[in-house]
Amino acid sequence: MIEKLQKRYLSSFNEKIVNIESALKVNDFERLSTLIHQLSGSSGSYGFNEIHTHSSDIEKLLLLPAPDVIDLDTKIQKLIAIMRRTSISVPV
Repeated sequence: MIEKLQKRYLSSFNEKIVNIESALKVNDFERLSTLIHQLSGSSGSYGFNEIHTHSSDIEKLLLLPAPDVIDLDTKIQKLIAIMRRTSISVPV
């Protein structure tokens, strides 16, 4: 049963990635913070610890008064790569 839930969760990654990239592109840190917070919590709940760890690190960076946009972009691109790799590696 957990595998079925994980697969359903993974199927939402494309939309999550689009939303994260969109918020990052316009430096909407409030929206980005919400999206990353949700991803951090849900990925941990579904057992995707690598995604949880990276999104949690990004969430901490977003709490800074003036996050470094270049560092933020780098970390988000790494997170997106992990999300894509994870969604490919789990068979449907």
